[in-house]
Amino acid sequence: MGSRRRSNIFVKIAVLAVIVFFVVSIVNMQVKLSDLKEQKAVAESRIRAITNNIDEINERLDTPITDDYIRKIARENGYYYSDEIIFYNDLTD
Repeated sequence: MGSRRRSNIFVKIAVLAVIVFFVVSIVNMQVKLSDLKEQKAVAESRIRAITNNIDEINERLDTPITDDYIRKIARENGYYYSDEIIFYNDLTD
């Protein structure tokens, strides 16, 4: 009887160790999964931003180069005519 009791205790300890191992593994996987989901969300937002940037660049490339377009780009970059007076409106609607 004594050896059977010892084997039962060893079996119970082994089963308990396996269960603890599985529980720890599952918790560890859940933590990794949440980290990966967060990384995925960050990567998707970066992809959207880059895609929008590409779309804007393609739109600018598709715009025909006219005098009005050249003036618009020059104004965006701070260039103006020498005799031009610039007025700024700091008032909100």
